[in-house]
Amino acid sequence: MIGDSVTTIKGFDDDVTIVHIGDFFRYNNVSYWSIGLWCSPVQEKRYTRLSNLPLLSRGKQLKGRKTSRRIDRVFTFEPGYQLHDCKLSEFPELSTYDSVKTKDGLQNAFYFAENWETIVLPQLELARAIFLVNSYLCRACLSSESLSLEFDVQPVSEDNHINIHVLKTSTFPKTAFDQSGTKQLLAWLLTDPSALSSYQSIYRHFQANHEIKGSLESWCFSFEPPPMTNWQLHVRGRYDHSKMYYLIEEIIGIEFDVHMPASVAFINPDFVKNESNDEGARSGTGGTDWQSSDEEFVVDDDQSASDKNETLVLEDDLSWVRFKKTCDVYKQERVKDTNKLIIDELAEKQAGREVSTDEPYQGGTLPSADVGGKQDVTDRERQFASRFQSFDHMLHVLQVKHQCSILDHETLSLPKVGRSVQHQLSGGSPRAIKAVRLRHKSVEVILLEVDTSDGIKMLSTKMIFGSDELDWMEQFTQIRKGVVSKSISWPNELLDGLYGEGYHIGINHPKHQGAEAGNIPLESIESWAMRFAQYFG
Repeated sequence: MIGDSVTTIKGFDDDVTIVHIGDFFRYNNVSYWSIGLWCSPVQEKRYTRLSNLPLLSRGKQLKGRKTSRRIDRVFTFEPGYQLHDCKLSEFPELSTYDSVKTKDGLQNAFYFAENWETIVLPQLELARAIFLVNSYLCRACLSSESLSLEFDVQPVSEDNHINIHVLKTSTFPKTAFDQSGTKQLLAWLLTDPSALSSYQSIYRHFQANHEIKGSLESWCFSFEPPPMTNWQLHVRGRYDHSKMYYLIEEIIGIEFDVHMPASVAFINPDFVKNESNDEGARSGTGGTDWQSSDEEFVVDDDQSASDKNETLVLEDDLSWVRFKKTCDVYKQERVKDTNKLIIDELAEKQAGREVSTDEPYQGGTLPSADVGGKQDVTDRERQFASRFQSFDHMLHVLQVKHQCSILDHETLSLPKVGRSVQHQLSGGSPRAIKAVRLRHKSVEVILLEVDTSDGIKMLSTKMIFGSDELDWMEQFTQIRKGVVSKSISWPNELLDGLYGEGYHIGINHPKHQGAEAGNIPLESIESWAMRFAQYFG
């Protein structure tokens, strides 16, 4: 898996904005599907492969600078919510260009009411946020058999556990199982009948509504969403001039309130782990200069994908998922030689800069790649509570004795960055970070505490001033990557850039035997809290 990659599509100019995402189509019954894509300024190329859909949303910069991940609105689907079928033309100001307005207006959408406003949601964008999160799931949605032929789901009912065997026939990228969000979403899709039925409705709608005219086969996307009661959509979009209509252009984050088993294991002989005690091997080749290591990859729509390389998973501007009901989803791994692991990853990274997102096969011409995936921002408060007991005691003192209010808090797993394995504790379980937003009178801060319960390193608590709630999710993603990119440390250069020098400080834990494992004696908690309180003035 190659994180922080910059992925572009060959044939489009720099700094173009997507203004229309159209029908699925293919000519002469070729194996792969494409999707209509119009940009501004106008481009000669007006399509890309369907497998590139995770990179696409209206209003997004296709190349050049990255689109802001800032959230404009949050929509909650309360019990009794209603989604109504419509066309995208329900939004009255799609474009000032008649050609775009006419073409885009034909796409299927839903609308729902929110405080006297009409909210218009493209059906494809909703499906892209829920299901079509990577190249594999985009290709598989137009087949009735892909998932059943590639995954064997075996419940262990007495343990509320499910084993999912990833079969040898599966082309789901093995390295995508390192993406916690993708892994969680796939587990839900394969274990919840309503989710699987919704995903399979894409194929049912395709079979019922696709058109064939001569050598051209085409289809205007539609599907049946799963029940979404109590779900939240965190979105970017725009109003019309009347402020009575709002068009959702991109779903940046989605919160699922769904049924999940207690645990899910993905099983495949190729899932391996490194148990070497050598710290150099444990960290790969010394970590990643993560702020300047963006890998640039170009997807070539005209070339096929080879099966000679392990499919590269290219992460670029990932949207996120949060599951309100936590489930322990993991891959069952076996031990493999350290040096071989590093050689394999280096071979992948050196595979080439031009790639194809087509399904890989023996005669393919370019390295195989899969774009997309999901960040996991599921709150793991219960799962990791024991690791933050001392920190939680200190927060309680700030509330009771220093009149601080806790506005929000969340405990997340740290992500994998490059070849570094610092996102895991020495025993292999996920390392966590806890973020707490505090207010004292008019002063608002965020406290960050990293789980060092394995005793690998002592790390101060970070106190941040001046964080805007609307920007926080994007900023927290960058911070989480920076913490684990090399050794466990705070990415202070990044924090300087986000908040300014002097607007983030480290506050050390009380010094005592066992502090590095978070076992701070109660008698030291109050003085620890006092060190935070002095910055509230």
